Amino acid sequence: MFGGEHKQTDIAQSAIFTTGSMRASRFYPAILFSFLIMYGDYSFDLSSKIRIISSYIFSPFTQIEYLAKDSFNSFDSYFSSQKKLSEEIDLLRNQIRDLENQNLALQNTKTSLNELEELFDLSKSFQERKIFLGKITDFKKFPKEIVSVEIRSNNITKDMIAFNAFGLIGVIDELLNNSIKIIPLHNVSIKIPAKNSRTLENIIIVGTGKPKTFQIEEFKKNGDIKKGDEIISSGLGGRFPEGFLLGRVTEIKENDQSNFLQITVENTFDFSFGSTILFTKP
Repeated sequence: MFGGEHKQTDIAQSAIFTTGSMRASRFYPAILFSFLIMYGDYSFDLSSKIRIISSYIFSPFTQIEYLAKDSFNSFDSYFSSQKKLSEEIDLLRNQIRDLENQNLALQNTKTSLNELEELFDLSKSFQERKIFLGKITDFKKFPKEIVSVEIRSNNITKDMIAFNAFGLIGVIDELLNNSIKIIPLHNVSIKIPAKNSRTLENIIIVGTGKPKTFQIEEFKKNGDIKKGDEIISSGLGGRFPEGFLLGRVTEIKENDQSNFLQITVENTFDFSFGSTILFTKP
């Protein structure tokens, strides 16, 4: 019994001594380390440098939020810019289309003004004769060429002739309510008293039915005619006025079985040209 108590006392003393020794062995180095840190901080400003280094090392992690926000803003700005750019491109395309339409309208207006100017100059040759203007509403192409013209006058008669900016182009074929149908001079039903402007010889030209093409009727082989001769209206017969160009001689053929030459006359007038037709009496 006594021996057991003595043993416990020895163990307790040993433990107290050991604990004190362990605390002292840890405490002094800690104080020394703290002192060294304080001295280094005081002498070399270690704490600031440590903070700077730490902030530098961990800056990527601390900047993640800002980087994400900047990236989002960049993407948003990029797509917003693309959308604005696309909208501006569409706007410019619409403006270009509007300008093209305006330019086309101006060109049409200019063409119409030039056409009216030509018709006005043409009307001066009619002296005191009355003239009437009509608007082309329809055109039928070869082989049955007919121009329909809207006109608001009751003074139009079937003996009138039709002009466009090129000159004499046709005659009235049919009178309707507020409209007129005209056929071209090269219609097979039309014969025009004419003359060679070089020789002043009177001739008759007839329509062939082909656009811009005529034949000279019964021209003798010993007659004076050349390619390139201008054929103009003579005014004989009173149906067509005098002095209007009808075409130029483009082909001369001989036929052994006939005493007449086969002569082709072509003009450059466009029966369907323009938008306005002038009517007057010969």
